[in-house]
Amino acid sequence: MHRMVILLITLLLFLTFPVSATYYVKEPSPLYEVKYSVLSNGTDALIHLEVLQWGVSCGMTDCWPEVFYGHEYLLFFDGGRLYLLNFTPAVGVPTEGIIYRRATFINGSWYVEMEYHLPDYSQVDMVHRFDTRNFCVEPVNVSSWFWLHRGKISNGINGWRIELQSWGPGEWGRANVSDLWIASSKSASSWSPGPAIVANSSVPVYFTLKKGNLTRNVTLVYLNATGNGSLIQGFWFPGDVKIVNVTLCEKANVNTSTSTTAETNGTARTTEMPPSTTKTQTSTKETKKGICGPGLISLLAVIPLILRRR
Repeated sequence: MHRMVILLITLLLFLTFPVSATYYVKEPSPLYEVKYSVLSNGTDALIHLEVLQWGVSCGMTDCWPEVFYGHEYLLFFDGGRLYLLNFTPAVGVPTEGIIYRRATFINGSWYVEMEYHLPDYSQVDMVHRFDTRNFCVEPVNVSSWFWLHRGKISNGINGWRIELQSWGPGEWGRANVSDLWIASSKSASSWSPGPAIVANSSVPVYFTLKKGNLTRNVTLVYLNATGNGSLIQGFWFPGDVKIVNVTLCEKANVNTSTSTTAETNGTARTTEMPPSTTKTQTSTKETKKGICGPGLISLLAVIPLILRRR
């Protein structure tokens, strides 16, 4: 009978889910490049984040730096909190296979162009309207992104001015990209394609909000440059970044016109399960601080009944 109790405990541990998590990617590399762009509509913002690991490749006569692995994320900032978006429930493919082409804000709605491959290897290039209230998307029937208006992007959020950590080249037709290079040693910085910072501790990647004499840093990700002088060990998202599953909007009324906003009745999905967001099979992910929920309560109720029957 005790075996049955142990079996119940094991099953319930699998049924419980974490309500808070730390998402960590362990990938040692001598040089990291972190790029991000902040697209704000004045109230909230989409942040396109790329984390790239660089190395050195050599041929018969010379060597050159190149990207070995890359990770791409899309985050949403509501002015107070960051959300890491997992689009797998909406598009049906792992997030490491999604490329975020463009984003813009038109007539009260965010539009995101995503490219990915289906299990049958067919390529999909689709524009989605993103409902930030319910964290759901609906496909927009447009033949090309260029049919959408450019939209208006702001340099501030709710009266706070956006300042980037390190200015880089423009992206998605905008000149608001930060491009930061972090090296683990002077040797790695010598072959870095961009001006690199040599780090021996954790390095935050952030953008700054300023209003008068007030300053607030919004940290997107940390690089782990501790513990090994020759390699940066990986990166992780701050614990206050909430991971949300983005679903298809229910009862979506897809509007084929690009001049008006489609109406939809979406249901909120904010389950904090870590998405598969690494771009390489060598990546490892760790979730921490898991908390048992209703499954534990059910377990406490069932065990006395089993022991009584014994």
